[in-house]
Amino acid sequence: MSRKRRWTPPKLDLQATPDHPTVPSWIVSICLHGTLMLCFAAGLQSCERGQSGASDEEFRDVGIYVKNAADHRENNVAEETREPPAPELSQANTETIPTEAELADATAKSLANLPNSLVELPQADMVAVIGSGQPLSMPAPATAANVLQSTDGAPVPTTSQSTKHGETSFFDIKASGTRFVYVVDHSSSMGFYGQLLVAKGEVVASLQSLDSTQQFQVIFYNTRYTEMSLSNLAPSLWWATDIRKTQARQYLSSVGPDGGTDHMPALKKALSYRPEHIFFLTDADQPQLSAADLNELKSINRGRTTIHTVEFGRGGNLEVDNFLKRLSRDHNGSYRYRDVTKFGHR
Repeated sequence: MSRKRRWTPPKLDLQATPDHPTVPSWIVSICLHGTLMLCFAAGLQSCERGQSGASDEEFRDVGIYVKNAADHRENNVAEETREPPAPELSQANTETIPTEAELADATAKSLANLPNSLVELPQADMVAVIGSGQPLSMPAPATAANVLQSTDGAPVPTTSQSTKHGETSFFDIKASGTRFVYVVDHSSSMGFYGQLLVAKGEVVASLQSLDSTQQFQVIFYNTRYTEMSLSNLAPSLWWATDIRKTQARQYLSSVGPDGGTDHMPALKKALSYRPEHIFFLTDADQPQLSAADLNELKSINRGRTTIHTVEFGRGGNLEVDNFLKRLSRDHNGSYRYRDVTKFGHR
């Protein structure tokens, strides 16, 4: 068996010298680095010659700016809130927009060229003030009666005359006072010649002579009586304000001829208001008030109220002393007769 030998490094002989001379290492390093520098310089010169026109251009310093998030939000808000620039009007547009003075002048010229029938408004009798207050300046009673028209479209005939302040008139019967009651027959016969329409026109004319310091009530009757109730209130004496007189006209227009005739209940109701004047109108010869009826009315009244009577008859007045003349005479009133055949055709 062979024995393993242990390896030992050779020993260097520091005294030994090589067979040929050696070059120092620093000289080799200088030569190597010098060669590399020459090669690098030659490469730069070749790059400058290869870029045509590069020497003629002007070089600028360039930097990079990083915008933070706060600046970005502020810019966005400013852009959103900035109002868009107003559109510029062209010369053609500015020339076509007329001024207010030009518009007014053009409107006036257009109205001047219109026919008068289109420009002028129709005249109407209307209440100028609603409610209580100063007395309204009303038209003459004859004009007021024209509000109601007859069946053929002509104005209702009227006999009212001009009255003084505090005074009214009903078929030429003038009366002064503060409380008035109108008792009007509206039975079927009152429609034969348009009598009811004439009677309502006269009531309207008489009411317009009253002012807000006076009171009135209108009672229509046939076999029963109906008191004028305004604004869903209980019937009473109404102050003659503008609004009440307007409501009275509306009430009058709703009443038509109908039924038979019974005088006493309506007259008793009128006396219960204790007015200063009662205007009583009927076209009925029958039924007449008996002597007992007349005495009963005198007993109820006791001279407090003046009763005026108006008779609508056919043809001329026969000058007969009928119950209507006696009624007015018993209560210190006046009597008037009207021929209904002159109102219209039956």
